[in-house]
Amino acid sequence: MRATETSIDTLQREPEQARQQTVGPEPALNDPADEIRSLKAELDRSRRYAQHADKSVEAANADIKTLKAELTQVRRHTVRMEQALVEAQRLATIGQLASQMAHEFKNVLMIIMGRAGYALSENDAELTEKALQTSVDCGQRGADVVKGLLDYANGRQRQSRVIRADELMDRAVDLVAWALPKSHVQLVREYESDACIRVVPVRIEQVLLNLILNARNAMKPRGGRLTAIVRQAGTEGYVTLCLKDTGCGIPNEHLERIFDPFFTTRPRSEDDSGSEWGTGLGLPVARDLVRQAGGEIHVESVPNEGSTFTVLLPVINETP
Repeated sequence: MRATETSIDTLQREPEQARQQTVGPEPALNDPADEIRSLKAELDRSRRYAQHADKSVEAANADIKTLKAELTQVRRHTVRMEQALVEAQRLATIGQLASQMAHEFKNVLMIIMGRAGYALSENDAELTEKALQTSVDCGQRGADVVKGLLDYANGRQRQSRVIRADELMDRAVDLVAWALPKSHVQLVREYESDACIRVVPVRIEQVLLNLILNARNAMKPRGGRLTAIVRQAGTEGYVTLCLKDTGCGIPNEHLERIFDPFFTTRPRSEDDSGSEWGTGLGLPVARDLVRQAGGEIHVESVPNEGSTFTVLLPVINETP
């Protein structure tokens, strides 16, 4: 009897156990009030996070505004420094020309005084006429030298204008052409193009003048040949202004650094008069001025054979 009852109980429990194993226990129902409280807490946390995020955004915006103002000030300062650097190099170039001019004027005055004194001592009308003519020629030579320097020194023009490339090269070369023979430098002009460019003339003139002075110094003391070249570039729409010397050249290890500020291969010596020593600013300033004009400057050099500096500028279809 008991065995039968046990079997019946087992049969009754098996379906319930099977159901629980298949479905699992029934989930307990949550209290709606707990759910609401949980949602409210989550909402409060979200609001606090949003407030914190708003404050962070406001702070970030304030920082951005401050950084923009500082960036504007830095850019203005950079522009002023660039202009000051250009003017500093310009003054250094004027100083070199003025130093040379002092020697030139000394020679001019000695010729004038010597001829005049000789004519007076001889009391000869023909000698007096020749002495006066020589004095006039020397005086005109001195006046031309001064005019060139004054034109360059007073060239404060900052507006671009159209000018022929060969005319611009001539303006720069003429500033020092009178001094080149004293350094045993032969000047050759090879102008194959009359293309027009739009530049601030005094700035590109400053570039070319710096390259000419560098070339002259590279050929000291034995002298050499300086060739000023103006021709169409291999790149369509551009003209090249080249200055080629037969000087000492630039060592290969220096070629990549010559446009770095303050890099110079001409240190000042104790017996240096101050007119020839290198500041290391000429070529960096030259590169910046050429780039501002929409061009580029390149150099090719072979040690003990010479260097060629090429200024590449865009041609325009306008006439001066």
